[in-house]
Amino acid sequence: MFSIDASSIDKSLPVPVGTQLHGLLSYMLAFSDMPYGTKLQSVRQLAADIGIAPMTVSQVYQQLRDEGLIEMRAGLGAFTARDPGKLQEDHQPINALRSDIESIITKAEGLGVSPMALVSMINARAQMRRPSIGLSIAFVCIFEGPGRDYVEQARRVVGPSDVIDLITIDSIRADGPELRLCKAADLVVTFSHREAEVRSLVSGADVVGLRMLPSQRTRQNLAGLDSRARVAAVTHFQDYIAIMRPSVREFAPHVSDIRVTWSSAPDLAEIINSSDAVVYASGADHIVQLAPANVQCFEYRHALDPSALEIILAPRLAELRQAKADQAGERRTA
Repeated sequence: MFSIDASSIDKSLPVPVGTQLHGLLSYMLAFSDMPYGTKLQSVRQLAADIGIAPMTVSQVYQQLRDEGLIEMRAGLGAFTARDPGKLQEDHQPINALRSDIESIITKAEGLGVSPMALVSMINARAQMRRPSIGLSIAFVCIFEGPGRDYVEQARRVVGPSDVIDLITIDSIRADGPELRLCKAADLVVTFSHREAEVRSLVSGADVVGLRMLPSQRTRQNLAGLDSRARVAAVTHFQDYIAIMRPSVREFAPHVSDIRVTWSSAPDLAEIINSSDAVVYASGADHIVQLAPANVQCFEYRHALDPSALEIILAPRLAELRQAKADQAGERRTA
């Protein structure tokens, strides 16, 4: 997605450089297309590149390891963690059907049936055969607003009888009904960079983390920024302040004047009033109320990775549904 250089860490901000580096790396590892198993820079090399103490980099690497985002291999260094999606893909049942699919496509072509018509026929038959066994799914998000969008995106691979409850991470930190709901759910779904945290909160539950991508609308808004614009990039969490500048530059490389801050910074109003455009992360919605009418203002919103839905979530739901059906059959025959 983007490389780490000295400009990624802003030492003028009252946010510890270790906090900035952790947020930047965790975002890269969870959301970027960086191949899994890729070797990260050594502690000393990264520390020298961005001008911070090697001990700080070492502590960040240890935290990322504890979160399951990297692997530390003795004598070799740090590597991106293995890709669970790739492991699922290697064992996908659909691989056993490839020859059958090819045969059906060939036969359809011979009969003059278009690929689109064939897909429609298969979808129609699949709808008729959709299982009635429902699953309880807890979708653990950070903010309810974006969370509702993520739930709707996830519905494309869930069954008609499945129930999805939207729960915030904050609500499960206490021993309340939301936590109990998660522990009772057939599956708990969250984001890949929050998977380790959610697992620790709902110990014993079946948890799966999904990758996120910048939404299409976000990409379009960033690409449409005037190259001369003074842009304020505002995050809700200080931990992720270092990702704002490279995230904007990824889709707006033509913009050079980018100032980053967080939603409760003491000079927030000053920064916004001196900007031509404001890009704010999810959770910093109140920024819209602070921006003057002549200042363009939009959210940097993410969306669930479609491939994660197909490769990770759909197979897991199918396995759980089959297990539930088997259990029901055993009870009937008992």
